[in-house]
Amino acid sequence: MGEPHLPDKVVAILVSSDYARLVGRTMSERLDYIVDIASLHTQDELLRRLDLGRVLVRQVEKWLGFHGRRLRRPNESIDIAMCGLEFRKRRIRRSRPGSKRRRPNPKVGPKESG
Repeated sequence: MGEPHLPDKVVAILVSSDYARLVGRTMSERLDYIVDIASLHTQDELLRRLDLGRVLVRQVEKWLGFHGRRLRRPNESIDIAMCGLEFRKRRIRRSRPGSKRRRPNPKVGPKESG
């Protein structure tokens, strides 16, 4: 059995959701992190706010399960859920202050006190 399919309609709704804007600025970034975006939603949000039917919500849950993920539980904070996402970990690693240290300019010597 192959990978569960996520309908284009659902992908379009997820990438234009409020949570998608927190994950990526561009559509290509959002598509890259569609699993993360989907996992930020609760079942109730998909049903009521995004107006997906129960059948589509079940498809999203199966699809997330295939990727080792799940929907956010109603009692889980969105902030905590965001901290655990893979896209955040990659961005944090890339933007660490010490990751690209500037080399001192060899032409500028230490200041002399006079």
